[in-house]
Amino acid sequence: MPKTRAQKLVVIEALTSALKASPNGVFTDFERLTMGDLDSFRAEARKQGVRYTIVKPTLVQIAAKAAGIEGLSIEKTGKTYGLAWGGADEVSLAKLVNDFAKKSDDRVHIALGIVNGQIVEAATVKQLANLPSQKELLGRLVGSLQAPTYNFVYSLNWNLQSFYNVIKAIETSKS
Repeated sequence: MPKTRAQKLVVIEALTSALKASPNGVFTDFERLTMGDLDSFRAEARKQGVRYTIVKPTLVQIAAKAAGIEGLSIEKTGKTYGLAWGGADEVSLAKLVNDFAKKSDDRVHIALGIVNGQIVEAATVKQLANLPSQKELLGRLVGSLQAPTYNFVYSLNWNLQSFYNVIKAIETSKS
């Protein structure tokens, strides 16, 4: 049963507020996806603070204009579209959706993305998904900062260990 104009306005208002609240989003198109797959993805997304909803292309375009996002164009292909938004940052959002697309056996595709309020192509979203996460980058930074100290302590210990080995060798040669 088609939605009434009032129902569509409620959906547009909800999408507009979601797009204004989060500067990042990913649009997906999918076919033959089961409700179980969709529910498990939504549960995983909620753990990361991401929301995922099924959207109609025309309503999303109206909501995007109202939210100040220009250039959003989704073709009506007969496929079902979804919008993921929220999360800690654009990289974690892109990783989450890209992993979902990979696990779906080619039933889910990334259509386009919104990064800091700007429309980007699906290839850009996939590039973001391949970047290391913020936690990984912080771990690398800590390792880089810790390496000189570790090497200094190792070099001091090496001299002491070498001295100890020489003393042990002298001791065993006397006996």
